[in-house]
Amino acid sequence: MYSELSYMKMKILLLTLTALYLLLRLVLGPIVTLVIATGVVAVFYYVTRDRANTFRISLLVPIPLLEMAYALILAVVAILLNDEYLRKIWRWRFIVFTGCDGSGKSTHAIETAKWLRELGIDAIHIHFFRHPLTTLLSKLKSKVVEVRPSEVMTYTPEFRQHIRRHILPRLRPFIQYVDLVLYICSKLILNFLRGRWVIADRYFYDYFIRFKCLGYPVPKFLEYLYYYVVPKPSLVIVFDVPPEVSYERRKEHPLWYYKLARREYLRLSKLLGAYVLETLDPFPTVQRRLCSLLTSTLLKPRRVAAQKSRQ
Repeated sequence: MYSELSYMKMKILLLTLTALYLLLRLVLGPIVTLVIATGVVAVFYYVTRDRANTFRISLLVPIPLLEMAYALILAVVAILLNDEYLRKIWRWRFIVFTGCDGSGKSTHAIETAKWLRELGIDAIHIHFFRHPLTTLLSKLKSKVVEVRPSEVMTYTPEFRQHIRRHILPRLRPFIQYVDLVLYICSKLILNFLRGRWVIADRYFYDYFIRFKCLGYPVPKFLEYLYYYVVPKPSLVIVFDVPPEVSYERRKEHPLWYYKLARREYLRLSKLLGAYVLETLDPFPTVQRRLCSLLTSTLLKPRRVAAQKSRQ
């Protein structure tokens, strides 16, 4: 973090550059001054490697082309911007924990967010298991359309026939995608603006795999939407356990469902180049592996040291 002296020096530099660009515009003209201002940005970044303050200086580049009032407004914005806030934005990371139910995603997400906070990184875990639009439409449908009880029992042959025969169930994966875009993206944007890292417990991938395992019609382009037309995480980790273990831990689905789901998650890991983390070992052992993975992929050693020194 910059000291108070460095903070004041940066303000003085921004004021000096603003005055210099306004003077050079009168002497050399706007185009030449614009070239000089662009060169100043390149030199500053080359010397300091400070992206936050380079961004502040780059805000001054258009000054030679602007009227005085707009030029001064831009200068004031550059001066008032907080460089530490900008650094938090640039360092923001979004990590996805995905995998079969019973693989330990939620518990490890909570523990990982806590570990990051201990390193001085603002982090939160979010369980992305809300779909308000889909829930609302399902309630409206149940009041308007009468469905036989056997057709709403998820794992029955009648259920599979129902979702393939009627238009509304066939539309559900598409509606769910829109619902998730609205919900998940809003959460991510809010935390991005705060510079707060997000550990996502469940993501678009989990919903698509659930639809596929339950027998919903899922054309190839829908898979593309759920897997690729989504905010790209900094890191995707697939939590993996044998289906028999998932079944014993949760017993929420039949065994055949867990077998299908595991196959799809392993396929997902190959498609996205995601890390596969086996979670059969005791929780502390798996958590140590997880922290080591995050350190080697997202946390630079010097950054970890810097964060610890701030505590």
